[in-house]
Amino acid sequence: MKIGIVGTGVFSVAMAHCLAQNTENNIIMWSENKELVEDYKKTKKMDIIFKGKVFPNNITLTNSYAEVVNDVELVFLMPSLTYLESVCESLKEYLVKTIPVIIGTKGMDKEKGLLVHQIVKKYLKNPISILSGPTFADDVLEGDQVAFTVACKGKKVKNQINRAFENTTTRIKFSKDLLGTALSGSVKNIYAVGAGIIEGLGYHTSTQSYYITAAFQELETILYMYDANLSTLHSLAGLGDLVATCSSNKSRNYAFGVLLGKKKNKKEITTYKEKNTLEGIASLEIVTQIFKKKHIKTPLITAIYQIVFEDAQPQILMDALEATKLNSQL
Repeated sequence: MKIGIVGTGVFSVAMAHCLAQNTENNIIMWSENKELVEDYKKTKKMDIIFKGKVFPNNITLTNSYAEVVNDVELVFLMPSLTYLESVCESLKEYLVKTIPVIIGTKGMDKEKGLLVHQIVKKYLKNPISILSGPTFADDVLEGDQVAFTVACKGKKVKNQINRAFENTTTRIKFSKDLLGTALSGSVKNIYAVGAGIIEGLGYHTSTQSYYITAAFQELETILYMYDANLSTLHSLAGLGDLVATCSSNKSRNYAFGVLLGKKKNKKEITTYKEKNTLEGIASLEIVTQIFKKKHIKTPLITAIYQIVFEDAQPQILMDALEATKLNSQL
């Protein structure tokens, strides 16, 4: 199967390596970085992403949108949220409308509050899926046994996705809930910032477990208020992803939260933000505004917002946690 991947971030590259385990797959990746593409053609390495890693021959790179979708059976759309809209606009003249598109980007547009699948649908008329789950790029790259939720519709699309992951170390669990999967992906990175703040304040596993439980119930409220499928809570895209991102420094959002909790100086915090893609911060401002308009009570997210954007003391997150009632609100 020929598969196109748009984007060469760490997770996109790890996904390409995973799919390349299936020797029947030929993966072509798009990057805007011309130097990266030229160097890869000579060395089979992408040192600015994974230093020293040699990639298999069934992965190629291109700077051309036309090439990355030419004759493919499946497209993974995995740019950062900032570039998702412009990438879709560029792709639409080249991408055949029957080709399934799997979105690996997470977050919510800060101008209009659109979720990733809603952004993509503005430009592409293709069958759309969303991939989400408790995975880190280096684990996928190393061939660990991992699993994702893929939210999609249609038996044909499911069959193509299953074919792509045959003979790999990745397992796919299907869902029909695009809305809930996209929402969970948008807010779990915000909760990861909060988990990092709690570690930075000096609390340990027991407190983190308390926090994750409260975040899980707050996520339940969000999905309910959006009329999403509550079964998504218990999926890899829900509970699985929440636990993973709220319990590991491999999450950039979590690591950023640790800096906030430790009250590092503004220069150090700003430098980290500039060097890392922080989906949680990108979504936090618009999410807070939209939830307020929809009258969705999210005390944890509100506290994280106040810490990030209003320079509130990190301890207010613990105050919000203490005020939560640990029983289902529905």
